[in-house]
Amino acid sequence: MKRVLAGVLIGATVLLSSACGSLDRGEHGEISYEVTGDAGTTADITRVLPADAGGTPSVTFPAQKLPAQMHASIAEGTFEVHAVPAKGAAGCRIVVDGTEADKQTGAPGKEVICRATVKKR
Repeated sequence: MKRVLAGVLIGATVLLSSACGSLDRGEHGEISYEVTGDAGTTADITRVLPADAGGTPSVTFPAQKLPAQMHASIAEGTFEVHAVPAKGAAGCRIVVDGTEADKQTGAPGKEVICRATVKKR
């Protein structure tokens, strides 16, 4: 029983180690995006993928509590995040493969947009 358990633990450790080490490899750009604003407020957040990325090009997440942080992965093209705060001003930030690609602050009650381009590897 101890040998079986040890084998399972070793296998799981190897699997998790290899998965974690490959997050920023391959042909896809790993994107983190965040929207900030007044504490306790919400914003409608729209993620826009490049037209050729496959799937739905844009998705809106209504009334997201701020701050909000999300992730995406695309092979290449321009990625956008749009945010419209319920009150106050909102800011957005996009990080591609660990490097800040864009950061913007909007005017109170107005939409803020961040854009980042991912180049094919």
